[in-house]
Amino acid sequence: MTFIEIIIIAIVEAMDCFAVAVSTGLAKSGIRYSRAFLQAVSFGVFQGGMTLLGFFLGGFAERWFNAVGTPIACGILCILGGRMIWGAIRGNDECEKAAVKNLTLTNILLLSVATSIDAFAVGISFAFMNVDLAFATSAIAFASFAMGIIGFEIGRHTAKRFQTKIPEFIAGIILIAIGMKMFM
Repeated sequence: MTFIEIIIIAIVEAMDCFAVAVSTGLAKSGIRYSRAFLQAVSFGVFQGGMTLLGFFLGGFAERWFNAVGTPIACGILCILGGRMIWGAIRGNDECEKAAVKNLTLTNILLLSVATSIDAFAVGISFAFMNVDLAFATSAIAFASFAMGIIGFEIGRHTAKRFQTKIPEFIAGIILIAIGMKMFM
């Protein structure tokens, strides 16, 4: 596999991280940068880790993971998206305070797992190809981290322009759409 092909795969794998980070930035404009950075780091670690795990488990886990992993990831994203939409509809001060605190370590880890399901499948495919595993894993991890930072900033700046609950509502729809895309 060529250098360019690996870079393209890394960018494609990072797009789910980008979309989730935009959603997070839209919904939680008051969040601290340390949480956004932690989310981006988690995206990178999970994307790279799941690629490695897929590579080492290869064909053994493919049937099991496709049967169980995708519905779980879909469920996680749909539940988190639904919570964002519900918070936007309710729209009181308590919900706003909860939304800022909503990017807990647990939510970060759940989002990281949900967005890294595809990386596992990519790792499985790498097991059957001639690929520089260290470079490919590093490229996927770095692209996911970078897209996490960029996506959050885009979402945060967009949310500042709107003084309504529309960005949070849109963020919830985006997460649900990503979850449904994974399931189909």
